[in-house]
Amino acid sequence: MDVDQLTMIGRIALAALLGLLIGWERERHGRAAGLRTCMLVAMAGALIMSLSLYLSQVFAPAGVNSMIRMDPGRLASYAIAGMGFLGAGAIIQGRASARGVTTGAAMWTCTVVGLAVGAGLYLPALASVIMVLAALVLLRGVARRLRQDQYVSLEVESSDLAVRPALRELCRRYKARILFAGRDRCLETDTVKLTYSLAIESGPNWGEFLAELEALPGVTCYSWQEAKVP
Repeated sequence: MDVDQLTMIGRIALAALLGLLIGWERERHGRAAGLRTCMLVAMAGALIMSLSLYLSQVFAPAGVNSMIRMDPGRLASYAIAGMGFLGAGAIIQGRASARGVTTGAAMWTCTVVGLAVGAGLYLPALASVIMVLAALVLLRGVARRLRQDQYVSLEVESSDLAVRPALRELCRRYKARILFAGRDRCLETDTVKLTYSLAIESGPNWGEFLAELEALPGVTCYSWQEAKVP
């Protein structure tokens, strides 16, 4: 089918609408790449794909004897590669994990949706957006209910030098894996500080673990924070 300018405008408008649907979900959850970003990415993808098909159509009459060879997928491949830079800008590297990876993936999907619409593949593009929204909305609750390992750095100070075996027994009962361990001994105050890097299941287990830790004899203070995933 010939690609004229009105067809290109219609495809760009449809891509903008589909990108808007994905951007709406991201915007609702306060992500940096929301309505406008996803809409623009999808529109750009549709415009690039339409332009690529149009150029192929323009140079097609030259035939096989022409020195000019137009590959309709070349501009599209550059669009997908270039999307990586924009998607990387939506990802924030935190202390324990990266935040924004899902948003980066959504933006990359918007690019492909735009390319599909630009190529006239309306139903696959619409089906893709529906599946993306299902993954973003429906699987959010499922992901929250899944028990996951959390990695924490735990420091315990005690006046009882025998607290170490008691703490290790506590870790064993709560199935907290000790990844790294350290020990500081202060002779002046006759205290010991133990440092552990732990992997323990998230949820009520961690709260119960800390409650029992506070009840251990000789524990004077403790602190914990999220640790980097090994």
